Amino acid sequence: PLVGAFSFIVISAVYVGLHCLRRRENHGGGAARRNSISASLSALFKLTGNDGGRIRPPFPPVIRDMLSRSRLAYLSTVDSSASSSHLSLMRFTYLRDESDGELIVMSTNRRTKKFDMLRDQKGVALLVHDFGSGEDSGGGAFSITLNGVCIIEEGERAEKFRAAHLEHNPDYPQFIVGEDIAILSVEVKEARIC
Repeated sequence: PLVGAFSFIVISAVYVGLHCLRRRENHGGGAARRNSISASLSALFKLTGNDGGRIRPPFPPVIRDMLSRSRLAYLSTVDSSASSSHLSLMRFTYLRDESDGELIVMSTNRRTKKFDMLRDQKGVALLVHDFGSGEDSGGGAFSITLNGVCIIEEGERAEKFRAAHLEHNPDYPQFIVGEDIAILSVEVKEARIC
């Protein structure tokens, strides 16, 4: 408990520093942001070193901030019939609240190989990269791998998540809204920073 509290304090202090530097970046301090993120990552690596680099929810602010800004992830599932993995580029939305915990929301067409596999298999991995100031800038500081349990949502919960996902990805309704579009949620169990 003491180590966890100390870790949270250190990570929170790093996050406050990042927030201050982000303000400077808006006034021409892009290099300062990159240096600050590197320092944040160093602090995170030190804190997770004894646990194989794993970070478990609740996530520290620096990770929540990165996940909230990002929109693209690679979803990895297992194709047991072919004894291989299956990789899909996905638009996602990060949600965090008291009742749902740390969630990644995605959508997929119900007539896909991915959907068929997710009906049978619940464990998934997601790779999210911090692309920096824009999704195509290539100037990001780090990547994070998330492991969790995927649920195909139904009913009111699916519609609640669909609305949040569409709000976060307003230019892609064709992948989010429709009769054949399923809403997926991934309850994140752990993360690793790369």
